[in-house]
Amino acid sequence: MAIKQPKALTLTTTLKAAALFPLLPVLLVWLWAALQPQMALQLADNKLFWSHAGLLLWLFLPLLFAQALLSWLHLQQSPSRLTKSLVLLLWVAGMLVYPTLMVLTNLAPAVSFSYWLLAAGLSLLYWLHFFYQRNYQLSYQHKLQQGARSRWQWLLSLDAVLILLLLTWTIAWSLLLVSHPPGFAGQPIPIQIDGQRLWQHPGLFLSYLCQFSVLAATMWLCYWLNRYWLIRRILAHYGLLPFVLVSLTLMLLSYPLLSALLLQLPMNQVAVPALPGGGPNPFDWYNFNFMLFQWLFTTPLILAFDRQQQESRLAHIQHQQIQTELLLLQQQINPHFLFNTLNNLYALCLMKSDSAPTLILQLADLLRYVVYQGQQSRVTLQQELRYLRDYLALQQLRVSNKTRLEISFPDDVSQLQSPPLLLPPLLLIMLVENAYKHGVENSTEPSWIRLSAEVKGQKLYFRCDNSRPASATATSDGCLGLDNLRRRLQLYYGTEFMLQSQPDGANWRAELQLNLEAG
Repeated sequence: MAIKQPKALTLTTTLKAAALFPLLPVLLVWLWAALQPQMALQLADNKLFWSHAGLLLWLFLPLLFAQALLSWLHLQQSPSRLTKSLVLLLWVAGMLVYPTLMVLTNLAPAVSFSYWLLAAGLSLLYWLHFFYQRNYQLSYQHKLQQGARSRWQWLLSLDAVLILLLLTWTIAWSLLLVSHPPGFAGQPIPIQIDGQRLWQHPGLFLSYLCQFSVLAATMWLCYWLNRYWLIRRILAHYGLLPFVLVSLTLMLLSYPLLSALLLQLPMNQVAVPALPGGGPNPFDWYNFNFMLFQWLFTTPLILAFDRQQQESRLAHIQHQQIQTELLLLQQQINPHFLFNTLNNLYALCLMKSDSAPTLILQLADLLRYVVYQGQQSRVTLQQELRYLRDYLALQQLRVSNKTRLEISFPDDVSQLQSPPLLLPPLLLIMLVENAYKHGVENSTEPSWIRLSAEVKGQKLYFRCDNSRPASATATSDGCLGLDNLRRRLQLYYGTEFMLQSQPDGANWRAELQLNLEAG
């Protein structure tokens, strides 16, 4: 029986779309800045657009370079501390220092301060997203191991992000209204902060802070009801149409009540209150439109976020199941080997052989390897080949009178240890056990076994040839053991291996090729 897994094709140069994603925050701001002057015109001016867009692109090049550097750093396997520090320093220079100089020296009047600030903010938000993605996996794994929710995991949730955004919004509006009296009574409100007024009126700042906190709490309540009641209870159990009908009914019932509550705030006792309708009528249609817009905006966001979290949980559970299956497969190997060795020891004790003490010491070494190294995910190739040598010496004490053994392993296995080459434990032993079980133990005639191991680059070529008894059939290949080995290889390597076990004339040949990992 022979199985050959297809070798994955590798391209020397591959352009991944994910590598372009970090550039999107800067490109988005550049595109917005290029299009905004055209939005104010009644007739598009193509010449003006392209010249303005080209100038802005030139001015935004340092920001694009800073983003590209961080993207390159993110794709590196193990960058050094010096490389990390240098890239982060260049990002700060390109994303923060350069825009600051442009604003202070007025060298780029075509780019307002808000554009520079928006580009830096979106860039920072983008990399915080990667920080969240990486730490969510670690925190979720910690949660499963500890059996409880990590206190830090909540800080990485959608709820925490929304609270942070609402808190920032609350503080920003409180600072603006204190800086520019008389609050909402004087429209429009300039986006400037007066530090002197803030120092002189701390009570007014606290008053606005409390009132905007009520507004933020109202928006948070709408989000919470949508996520934890409408989506998780109505949509999940009853379907889309009941979800839409219940949501619209709830909004129609609640929007005038919430609007009337918010109109009682002191800052809304003006001609233009801080409500979407901009008037004292709580039944204003714009107040309902705002709730509808919030519902339409947050629902897809919540669904997408929950879907991503669910897929991460399923991937982690699947990984845990694979690890459990691998452990069970390794445990199937250990008793098989132990019983064979104990039978050897029993036979030598019956014959009162002087080799029995040596066998016991070798058995202790082998069991130590099986118990300790056999339960690890990876061992060095040096350890695995040493284990095979001990096993072969143990077997030859019993069958050396009829079996010729030829071994072609690297003379100095330690040469393979710079860097150490790793593989899963107890893979090679299965092929050797089958050679003894089906080629030696069932034969009354002289027999032989030839083993070879060769490493080219980081690829291992292992081969086991053995003689077969004349009565052996073409399928006597140790199906149970090979099925076990094949399943382990598939779980470890997917399709990145080659396993063959088949007759070779009157003999039997087993070959294994797999990629070793650098330690």
